[in-house]
Amino acid sequence: LQDMMMKTESDPQLNTKLLQVIRQLHEWENQHLELVQTQAGRYLYLSLVKQLVDEKHEQPVAILKGIYHNQDLSERALRYKIREFEVEGLIKFETNAQDRRAKKIVPTRDLMQTLEGHSHEFGRILATKFVVLPKK
Repeated sequence: LQDMMMKTESDPQLNTKLLQVIRQLHEWENQHLELVQTQAGRYLYLSLVKQLVDEKHEQPVAILKGIYHNQDLSERALRYKIREFEVEGLIKFETNAQDRRAKKIVPTRDLMQTLEGHSHEFGRILATKFVVLPKK
């Protein structure tokens, strides 16, 4: 593993290919994923991805409270962007039965399809430069 890490650090061809993948994904996002084109939009989207994909739940949900911890963005900017995502039909809110003050963000089918399309495109771009084998 250490040899692989050293190779990654010193292999300019590999590093160039990684940067090309990042650039191509960014171009695709700019053309197809308007909601991540602002700093607040990208932060909210990736925060939702983290909660919806990384954490295992029966139904995908995100906790609203966890979204507001960002040093670079104001709470007002995030609230505006959250409202925008709601108006766009990407999220809806559900009140917690035990604690009515706590709200859950529930992704709509549109958001889940957006996430799926985004990850599919990332995989497609990655496969143009690398052989991708899923880790078990």
